[in-house]
Amino acid sequence: MAMLSESVDAVIGVDTHRDSHSACLVNPVGGELAAITVTADADGYARLVRWASEHTPGPKVVWAIEGTRSHGAGLVRALRQVGQQVIESDRPKRVRRRGSGKSDALDARRAAREALGREQTAVPTR
Repeated sequence: MAMLSESVDAVIGVDTHRDSHSACLVNPVGGELAAITVTADADGYARLVRWASEHTPGPKVVWAIEGTRSHGAGLVRALRQVGQQVIESDRPKRVRRRGSGKSDALDARRAAREALGREQTAVPTR
């Protein structure tokens, strides 16, 4: 089975919170291409989609989102309405974060990079 990194142009990791979402765009080898923080509302979701379309290096993009059933639920709905592929990103274990610092931007980057190591059976579409 192929890894996600073998079938995408980029992954966007998103760390979700009640009032804001931080996103990080990485290439298939995990290099950061861009990052942004937006409000957690319809305007913020639209801004995030525009940002992604301006920065992604190709059409095959996957969004790895933390909290898809809670703070990220609205973002997931908005992304699916415009045809984006979304996967759930596990929240980091506290032990794994110890010593590496904590920030929303770091969590978004980690979500994207961890998604790259997942097995993928289908080529994602935009």
